[in-house]
Order: sequence, then structure tokens, then C-alpha cells
Amino acid sequence: MRLLSSDLPGMTPGAAADDALLRQLYSFPESGAVRSNFVATLDGAGTGADGLTGSINNAADKVVFDLNRELADVVVVGAATLEAEGYGPSAGTKPLVGLSTRCLIPRGWLSEPVQQGLAILVTVEGAEPKRLAQARELLGEEHVWTVGAGQVDVAQVLVRLQQHGHRRILTEGGPRVHAELLRRGLIDELALTWVPQLVGGGGPRIAHGTDFTLDVRLRHLMESDGTLLGLWAC
Repeated sequence: MRLLSSDLPGMTPGAAADDALLRQLYSFPESGAVRSNFVATLDGAGTGADGLTGSINNAADKVVFDLNRELADVVVVGAATLEAEGYGPSAGTKPLVGLSTRCLIPRGWLSEPVQQGLAILVTVEGAEPKRLAQARELLGEEHVWTVGAGQVDVAQVLVRLQQHGHRRILTEGGPRVHAELLRRGLIDELALTWVPQLVGGGGPRIAHGTDFTLDVRLRHLMESDGTLLGLWAC
């Protein structure tokens, strides 16, 4: 992996991006930030033909994916993505926050014991009582939040996380959650990997379902065997 461009002082284009340099490039601002992390094909597909990101990511993307999770205080993911990707909280990881208007517990949270505090389910006021009770029994009442009416209020979720001391917030979508966060100006940084693949069909982009226009500024760009990895300020 080599550095192509960076807005940090003293960076040399063409330098090998070792672990120390990667940590410097992807470190969160001292004041905290909300960062999204996605992978896409060259033709803009946010998933492979199977509807999963796992079929388009690669070793270089996995390095950045893991690093972003390590550097973050908390990870926020929409229910559909949690369900599709099978993400589950496990001992030793950062808290995983699932957003579910229907108060559905992701299957990845049911397949193994959940350590208290490592999974937070956010749903809406007036959620289905039986589902709400099941979630509270599994996760603990303090780890099931009702935020918003009709749909989860993502802005208030971020505020509440910050009130709990989570200043470095990472979101991995899905595309509809990402689009809503971008539309409302709630994303500070976008980490995006382009893999050297083309995928046809009508799969989702990394921001899907909500119209908006947003100019961003490149912070850094790296390359590894045709894969491009960048970070943009929003």
C-alpha cells in the first residue's frame, strides 16, 4: 500500500503506508468526529451481486475496515445491514449500535451470548411492545433506546452517544442510513475504498434513497494493487 496524496504536513507521495502511517492518516480529530466507512466497485456498486459487501472487499480494504473500527469509540449500523452482513457484538470489541425502526434484533445478536454494553438497539417511541420487551431482556433495559417517532432520529442518536462519552463515532451504513446522515450534514468524514471490480445490475450505491448534493474535500488517497483507499472531509 502506498500513499498518493495527503493534506497532512510532511507526507511524501509514493511512501509505503506502514501501520504507523496508516494510524496517523486515519486518526480521528482530537475533538471527535462522525466517520462513515464504505467499499464500492468502480461502477459504483455498494455490494456484490449477492447483495453483500464481503463479495467486493479485499485485503487492503479489510486493513482499513479493521483500523477504523479499532480507532472508533462506537460503531453505528442500520438494522438491514446488520441482518444482511450478520454482524454480531463479541467480547473485546467496541459497542455496536443497531438502528431498527421495527425493533428487530439482528440474527447475529441472537447466535451468541451478548456481553452487556457491547450491543445497543435503538428503536422508536411506540415500538411493538413484545419486541421491545425481548430486546430489553436480551440486552438490558439501559441498552435499548427509543429515539424518535415513526423513524429513528439519527441526529439524536449521535447526541446521545456523545453524551455517553463516544466522541469517535463510526458508521457503516447501510446506504439509506448513510444517505440520511449525509443529507442532514451529520457526517464529518467519509472513508471510501474503490476495488478494481465492475458489478452490473441495480445494486445500491453507498448512499441510497435520499436526494442531496454535497461537496467534499480529499484528505488522503492511497493505492494497493489497483485498489484506491481515500478519506474525505464532508
